[in-house]
Amino acid sequence: MRKASPAAKKLGAYAQALGSYAARLRPYVDKARLHANKLRPYVGKTRFYIGKLRPYVDKLRPLTDRLRPYVDKLRRHAVKAVDAVGSWLHRGIVQVGKVSPRTARRLEAVEAWVCQSDGRKLRGAALVAVLVLGIGFAAIFPEAAGRYGRVIFTSNRVVPLPDETRRAVREKAKELAAALDGRLDRKRKLAGETWTSARILVALRENDPDYASRIDVKRVEQYFRSMAGPECACWRRFPQGKHPNHLGVTSWVLWTFAQYGIPAHKSELEFLLSAQSADGGWPLFGGAQEEKFTSSYGTAAAILALHAQAPLQPDRGQRKRVAAAVDRGVDWLKSRVVAGRARWADYPAWPEPQEDFLGVSGFALFALHRVGAWWLGSLDRDWLRELPAQAPAALRGEASAKAVQVGNRPFTDETRYYELPWTILATEEVYRSAGIFRKIRAVQWLERALAPGASIYELTGREKSAAPVAEALLALRNEAKHE
Repeated sequence: MRKASPAAKKLGAYAQALGSYAARLRPYVDKARLHANKLRPYVGKTRFYIGKLRPYVDKLRPLTDRLRPYVDKLRRHAVKAVDAVGSWLHRGIVQVGKVSPRTARRLEAVEAWVCQSDGRKLRGAALVAVLVLGIGFAAIFPEAAGRYGRVIFTSNRVVPLPDETRRAVREKAKELAAALDGRLDRKRKLAGETWTSARILVALRENDPDYASRIDVKRVEQYFRSMAGPECACWRRFPQGKHPNHLGVTSWVLWTFAQYGIPAHKSELEFLLSAQSADGGWPLFGGAQEEKFTSSYGTAAAILALHAQAPLQPDRGQRKRVAAAVDRGVDWLKSRVVAGRARWADYPAWPEPQEDFLGVSGFALFALHRVGAWWLGSLDRDWLRELPAQAPAALRGEASAKAVQVGNRPFTDETRYYELPWTILATEEVYRSAGIFRKIRAVQWLERALAPGASIYELTGREKSAAPVAEALLALRNEAKHE
């Protein structure tokens, strides 16, 4: 049997790598196809309405033909006015030439290019007018002008906060990251509680993409799997005692696994997939069957975990099933949002009147952006319009304490929804997809929430509960990782 040549071996390695990349891209291709199929009816409708509008467009053509001579006349007058201004500009260039001939030659070249056509003259005059107005606006409102400038000239990936705020954010993120890293017990227990450990590890990884190389990923996997079950491939809030299987904790663990490149076992995914209700939502406690126990927080956490795990699954059929479950969860959240407010109640189908929660709403909107929901335009606008005037306190959290029936026994939902971090995270996500004026609104709010001296800087990382500290670091990571 002939040995393969080095060139053939190298070609085989390239083919294998290409196959691996193709496998990773498959979920995104499948999702793109799904969205394309959803958009097809709208394309047909658009064509239909364009066909209906054609007769009206044809009726308007004679009117535009009548108006054209007046438009041309107005254009000629505008060009004459620009030429008058241009003569003064030429005299100015002559005067500049007496001081700096080189600068004058450059200005003359620009003048010659502009004067080659009437269209260039008018565009040049419009540009000058905009610049003059811009300079005047900046002189009268320097703070607002600076904000517009940062938004226009900064990449969408980074919220353009003032330099002083960005420095404060970076320093606080470093402090909190060091404190949380120090709280991880690397021997066996990590932070001691599964849910808190998961939040810490997600925050540290999001804050620093290289963090995964500085921690024993195998030990992370062993720790979480040692805390699972025992009767299912899932997690509880506390492993000891009579506590129900917890969809929120399980989702955070699987999201943590994805952050560190650990594929979920088939049985772990199966637990989440089988717990999804017929209408697309998830309860917070496994075994809570009634519709009124379907949870906004549980659904948002589940779609985050499944979306993050999908690219790590080798089986194409499993990836499709996961993607379909995420889409159904997204549709459930869409149908349960409070109209016109971008707010969710923790249990939308609860029979008694209830209030919506800012912390739950920020978490849900963050999750929808992370999984790539394409219909978020109006929801984002509602979110920015409904932002609270003052940023919530760093440790302020909400809890409904509703009794959830699991089998024959009720369990109190003690989940605490911290408002500030999820409001910051949702607003940052909205910023990336917003138009310029909504970007300004988002930046204004984030400047207040993250300004030096704001309540988030009161956190030290030594607080009794590490959970709000981890979520605060997650909120700060946007600026910290773009140093």
